[in-house]
Amino acid sequence: MTQNASKTASFLIFTDLDGSLLEHETYSIEPAQPALAALARRGVTPIFASSKTAVEILAIQHVSGIAAPFIGENGAAVYDSTGKVLTAFGLPRKSWLNEVHQLRERMSFKFNGFSDWSIKRIAELTGLCQEDADKARIRQFTEPMLWQDTQTNFQLFLKELQKLSLTTLEGGRFFSIQGHFDKSGGMKWWQAHCSESRPFLVAVGDSPNDMSLLAAADVAVIIKSDKSHKLNPVGPATVLRTRMPGPAGWNEGIKQVLNLLDSQQLLIL
Repeated sequence: MTQNASKTASFLIFTDLDGSLLEHETYSIEPAQPALAALARRGVTPIFASSKTAVEILAIQHVSGIAAPFIGENGAAVYDSTGKVLTAFGLPRKSWLNEVHQLRERMSFKFNGFSDWSIKRIAELTGLCQEDADKARIRQFTEPMLWQDTQTNFQLFLKELQKLSLTTLEGGRFFSIQGHFDKSGGMKWWQAHCSESRPFLVAVGDSPNDMSLLAAADVAVIIKSDKSHKLNPVGPATVLRTRMPGPAGWNEGIKQVLNLLDSQQLLIL
């Protein structure tokens, strides 16, 4: 049964995908189904905020029966439920990728990214099938990469990227070369365009690239992961940490949020 995003819901949920709603290795959503069903009964559809491409997210929404706007490529753009860009915060990758490659050659930096790899190699590194790896490769705003050089050279690389109006953001698997944007920008844009004057915001994530999203929410749900210890948002009134990783942790965390709401321990503005 397809869920449609409710514009009148009293709270909004923005969620990371890989390692949060999706299991990190198998990309299964199944353990989160009870919490998704509980949200659907309340007319709430989670808004995906992911490092994934629009093509990838649309495929996941189709399989999961969720039709909603979403935030793609680490906050580079907000898309409607058909994949049309509603607003973009990032420079197109095609406008700066050659300069990054020239920088790599000139400074002898050791890193490789999605634009260097075959679909087969991306599949190997991500655990995706080749069809899904092809979707992951169709990037508009970001270049995921693996840094294979020293930390000293990484700091030098960041300084050089600044000259190109670029930076990096750490995710669950890769560093992303991108413009100066993050997932919170998309959440704030959506909040400003919501029919509610000030919707209550819940954010869910497990990696450093989710930090801005978590920090800008009223409630932050931190999914257990190898990198979740790095996440210490100070903005939210409530921070919840799950005992379980992935979609099982997502199920656990969302149920905690709903229980707190029902017991009026969280106040919706």
